[in-house]
Amino acid sequence: MCKNINKIIFICDAFLEHCVGGGELNNEELIEILISKDYNVEKIQSHLVSIDFLKKNKNCFFIIGNFAFLSHECKEHCQELRYIIYEHDHKYLKSRNPALHKNFKIPKSEIINFNFYKNAIAVLCQSEFHKNIVEKNLKLDNIISVGGNLWSIDVLEKIRDFSKKEKRERCSIMQSNISHKNTYGAIQYCKNKKLDYELIPSCTYYDFLDRISSNKTLVFIPQTPETLSRIIVEARMMGMSVMVNGLVGASGEEWFALKGGELIDFMIEKREEVAKLIESFFDKEGNKASKKISILSTFHEGEKYLEHFLEDITRQTIFKDCELIIVDAKSSGKEKEIIEKYIKKYDNIIYHRIEEKLKPTICLNMAIQMSNAKYLTFGLIDDRKRKDCLEILYNNLIDDVAVDLVYGDCLVTSNINETFENNTSNNSLFDHSRLPFSNKNMIKCLPGPMPLWKKDIHDKCGFFDEDNCNFADDWEMWLRAVHSGSKFKKVNKIVGLYLTGGRSQQENNLEQRKEEAKIFYKYSYIFGENFIKFKSYFDQFIN
Repeated sequence: MCKNINKIIFICDAFLEHCVGGGELNNEELIEILISKDYNVEKIQSHLVSIDFLKKNKNCFFIIGNFAFLSHECKEHCQELRYIIYEHDHKYLKSRNPALHKNFKIPKSEIINFNFYKNAIAVLCQSEFHKNIVEKNLKLDNIISVGGNLWSIDVLEKIRDFSKKEKRERCSIMQSNISHKNTYGAIQYCKNKKLDYELIPSCTYYDFLDRISSNKTLVFIPQTPETLSRIIVEARMMGMSVMVNGLVGASGEEWFALKGGELIDFMIEKREEVAKLIESFFDKEGNKASKKISILSTFHEGEKYLEHFLEDITRQTIFKDCELIIVDAKSSGKEKEIIEKYIKKYDNIIYHRIEEKLKPTICLNMAIQMSNAKYLTFGLIDDRKRKDCLEILYNNLIDDVAVDLVYGDCLVTSNINETFENNTSNNSLFDHSRLPFSNKNMIKCLPGPMPLWKKDIHDKCGFFDEDNCNFADDWEMWLRAVHSGSKFKKVNKIVGLYLTGGRSQQENNLEQRKEEAKIFYKYSYIFGENFIKFKSYFDQFIN
C-alpha cells in the first residue's frame, strides 16, 4: 500500500449497483482489488460530484471512469487535483464514435475535453487499438494501454468450468437492441456463410455465458470501435473461436492467441499487473497550469515583423506571468535566429518550428494544445498591444465568472511595425470589436483581433475548424462558442493596434466570401433580426 494515499475517490457515471455493463464490471473489480490492498476507496456518481466535494477531498487521489455526467465546472476543477482517467470509450469526441471519421481521424472542431485528458497523470486505455485511436487524435504522452480487463477470481473459475463444456457446431450471436452492437450484421454474416446460429438474449450473467459457450463460435461485428470487448475475451477464455471485424480491440492484443485455461491464467495475473500500474501513479503530480496566460503566435515568413513583435510583447506588464508559444511553419528567413535571441533573455518563450508550411488554423490549434495556462490570447506578429493590454483583459475576465471571453477596442493602421504609443491611426477603431456583446451583434466577429478567453471553451466545444475554414476560423469558433452557451464581454478601453490588409482583409476574395456565407447560414439562428438584414449580402456569394 502506498503510504502517501489517504483515500481514493472513484468517480463514475454509474457503478455495478446501478447498471451492469463491461465498464461497470471492470471498475467494480478494480475497486475490490484496491480495497484488498487496504486502500480506502469511496465511490461517487458523476452527477453527484460538486466543487465543494472536490475541495473537501483535495488531498485524495481520484480515479475517473465514465464521466458523461460530470459537470464542466467539476472537470475544470479536477485539473487542480491528482487524477487518472480510466477510459472506457472516446469521451474526447462529441459523438464518441471515431468510426464516423476516415481512419478514426477526428476533426479538431469535434474534439472536446482535451485539457481534462492532458492534465491527467495518466489516461488508461483498454487495449493498444484503443490507445492508438486516442493518441492519433489527442497527441498526448500520458496515454497508456492496460491491455485487458478485470474479472474476479470467482468469475474466472466459473468461466474455466464453461471452457470444459462440449460445444455444438453452431455460432452464438448476442441479441442486442443497441444498434452499434450490430446483431443484424452478425445474423446476415451467418446467413451469407450458411452457418447455423443461435441468438442469445439478455439473461443473468452466468446463464448468458453458459448459453454463449454451448456453441463453438461467437460472431460479433460491431459498427463502432470496441475498446476491448469483454464478451469476446470471455468467449476465448471459454475455449471458443470468434469471428470479428477490425473494430474489436481485444483481437489486436498478443495474448488473444491464447485460449481456454491459458488465457484465464493470464487474466488472473493481469489483475495484479493493473493494480501495480495504478499504484505507480499515486506519488505523481498532474500537469497543472503554470502560467496565467498563453500567448499564441503562429506564422510563416514573419521576419519583417518578428523583432518588433517580440520587443512589444515582452514589455507587457504581466509578461512574466505568461508563456509565449511560437509556432513557426517553415519560415525561410532569420526567424529562428531572432527568436533564439529572446529565448536567452526569457525562459517563458516556447519555440516550435515545423518543417512544413501548414495552414494558420492548424498551427493555431497546435499552439493551443501545447499551452499550459488557463487563459489564451492571440499573439499576431503584425499587431501591437497596449503595454497593459493583457493585464486589463485578464483582470476583467477573472472578475466575472459568468464570462468566458473579453475583448476591447483596437486602433487601426496600414503601416507596419508602428507601436501603440506612436502610430498613424488618427484614433480610428477596428470595426469588428466596436459593438457590445449580444447574439445579434455576432454578425460581426465581435472579439476582433485581441480577445482573451478561457481555455476551457475548447473543452466544451472543440478547437478552431481547420478542415472547413481558411479565412474566418475565428468567427466560426466564436459562433460555435456562443452556440454552446459562452458569454463574452467588451472592455471599454483601447487595448491595441491592428494592422489592416492581412489575409482576412482582402476586399475581392470570393473564396473568403463564400466561406463566410456558409458560416452565416450555419449559425443563422444566432443573429436574430440581423439574419434578414444581412441575408442579401451573403446570398450573392453562394448558389
